[in-house]
Amino acid sequence: MTVGIPTLPPTPGNGPARNWRGLVAVMLIGVIAAGAGIAWWQTRTPEVSGNEGLSETKVAAPSDTAARAPRDVRIRVRVVNISGVTGLARRTTQHLRLYGFDVVDFLSSQPERNASTRIAVHTGHEEWGLRVQKALGLGTVIAAPDSSRYADLTVFVGGDWRPTAKSLRP
Repeated sequence: MTVGIPTLPPTPGNGPARNWRGLVAVMLIGVIAAGAGIAWWQTRTPEVSGNEGLSETKVAAPSDTAARAPRDVRIRVRVVNISGVTGLARRTTQHLRLYGFDVVDFLSSQPERNASTRIAVHTGHEEWGLRVQKALGLGTVIAAPDSSRYADLTVFVGGDWRPTAKSLRP
């Protein structure tokens, strides 16, 4: 005599189909995990080679009036990413807007080898270029007259500039 909980015998058509569904579920989870890993790999910020000798950038505080755009003056800035680092133009735009500059355009261009940050002054106001230089913590200010008046300054962001680690927006 057997004592215990009675069990039903397995139904003949349920075993192999159930195994296939389990295999498909495991494969689907694997594909999703692989896709997430690839997406993470694509969006991470790679280290730019050739920057071994660079020191940390010394960015001015947002309250520093020498690094901010002057009151009642609209300084139009165009940001061009020449570093090859994905998303650097957008992050530079956010950074400069924090300092009161009116970034009217940002884009990425062909990466330049060992590109350093340059600030081109189009309107003859070199002091505006120096303010942007102080806000970024680095860069070379150059005169590049442009009569189109689309932007007062163009910032060519090179691989030497690193955005702040903390978030610029709440």
